Amino acid sequence: MDASILVVGAGPVGTCLAIDAGLRGVDVTVVESRSAEDPPDAKCNTIASRTMEIFRRFGIADQVREAGLPDAYPTDTLYATSVSGPELTRIVMPSRSERSHPGFYDSEWPTPEPMVRESQMWLEPILRQCLLSLPNVRFLPETEFVSSTQDADGVTAVCRPVKTDDEFELRVGHLIGCDGGSSRVRKQMGVRFQGDGEISRTRSTLIRSAGVRELFGSRRPAWMTWIANSRVKANVVAIDGQDLWLVHRALDPGETDFETVDLEQSIRDALGVGPNFDFEIIRNEDWVGRRLVADRFRDGRLFVAGDAAHLWVPFAGYGMNAGIADATNLSWLLSAVHSGWADAGILDAYEAERQPLTDQVSRLAMAKMEENADLVAKQRVPRILTSRGLIGRIVRRRLGRKLLAANIAQMSPEGLNFGYYYEDSPIIPDHGQTPPTYDMGSHVPSTVPGCRLPHFSVDGISILDRLGPDYTLIRFNQSIDVAPLVQGPVPFVLVDAVRPTDPVFEHDLLIVRSDTHVAWRGNDLPGRIDELSQQLRGAPASSATSSAALQTIVTTPH
Repeated sequence: MDASILVVGAGPVGTCLAIDAGLRGVDVTVVESRSAEDPPDAKCNTIASRTMEIFRRFGIADQVREAGLPDAYPTDTLYATSVSGPELTRIVMPSRSERSHPGFYDSEWPTPEPMVRESQMWLEPILRQCLLSLPNVRFLPETEFVSSTQDADGVTAVCRPVKTDDEFELRVGHLIGCDGGSSRVRKQMGVRFQGDGEISRTRSTLIRSAGVRELFGSRRPAWMTWIANSRVKANVVAIDGQDLWLVHRALDPGETDFETVDLEQSIRDALGVGPNFDFEIIRNEDWVGRRLVADRFRDGRLFVAGDAAHLWVPFAGYGMNAGIADATNLSWLLSAVHSGWADAGILDAYEAERQPLTDQVSRLAMAKMEENADLVAKQRVPRILTSRGLIGRIVRRRLGRKLLAANIAQMSPEGLNFGYYYEDSPIIPDHGQTPPTYDMGSHVPSTVPGCRLPHFSVDGISILDRLGPDYTLIRFNQSIDVAPLVQGPVPFVLVDAVRPTDPVFEHDLLIVRSDTHVAWRGNDLPGRIDELSQQLRGAPASSATSSAALQTIVTTPH
């Protein structure tokens, strides 16, 4: 074998998969068609709290948090008629230096790692540096994936340098396509996208101009400014808080010709400036918004993750973040197999867990986009909206109230970060209890198996920092003998802790995965410990297995 895992694509998703597997001791090869010197995209500008928790485990959370916007630059979301024009409403969010202050929408989130507003431009170099520091990860830039064949023992992948036709083969255990929406790996797998092929069309332009910052005047500057006026509907994102800005302009509904949005004039209309305002266009991308989820995430030893598996409109900033969650879910499962403690059946959990969830999240994003479209995008914006007179102020105030109510959840997506759960996973024993529902902006903490473990501290240390690389057994009652489980075939870290006061922690024992999802709970070990161990490692259950054998107590879920 040339490597246990071959990753195709070194964007944030593929890089995180390789880092996670590399940190687990698995040998990985990554091929990327871009040059190592090619500048990264500025597409994604939010790093979710759950993603920051992953980066905490990678050891790079502090470095990520300190990149991007200046310490004092706010992460507000502003709704206005232009960057320089009258405001409709504002969602006030903290700068890095304000992060410890109370009173923001996300101040009480249950995590030591709040979300970070930061461009992919600054994130990718940090991830790349982490990747290159791992001795068991090989990185091959300017190399494209051509094709693959698989058999019972592995995958033979054909690759070639982008500057030559000298094809070569790599023999690997598993191959993962993290190669974007036009994924060659997905197409070779015969996997099809399902959903909405076109929702919107957008022109996105990265510009350089120190003058944009000055357009906020004496007002608190914004990280993101949503714009609606009679000439353009747009969105402006602060990339470095100084002179780099990403300007999105939407085509009118039903319009297909990108050139109907004048490249330069539409930027001026969004900024609210005249012909003498200077800016430099660094690059432009025209793109189509879609809501698509692959009908399968796996074909034998081949998998897809990130945009190769799902695409949706970038509401709540969860596209890249969902892809990174795919990547680390799959890397853990693959590493378990290649490390020898798990059965190959554990890999069935990837599609069973991630496909339904990504479909669910894509629908939440779609619903939020449609809610905003009903308020602004589908409407003809009257000229009075930009008037500084009394009627203009009244119209802006009324629309602003509606926009604020519609978008707090999008800009502070607590539910998307902490509320989602895995149902019908083959490695989470049947428990007969329903996890609490969640929406984009809210969730109910729960230890029902499949849910995220509610955060707490052990001796002043975040439980995140006490979790093991595979499974952790949290014991709130030290009188329970857990040796028969932790000394079995499944790798466990045992954490003895004082039970938190939150009544959600009603069970004496919790089994938690490294991704913080609860796998099992009870007040004593089950009668068939071997059956529990087998399921946790993805091995086939014996005919004697029953859900009752794995349950020690059934209570009302919290």
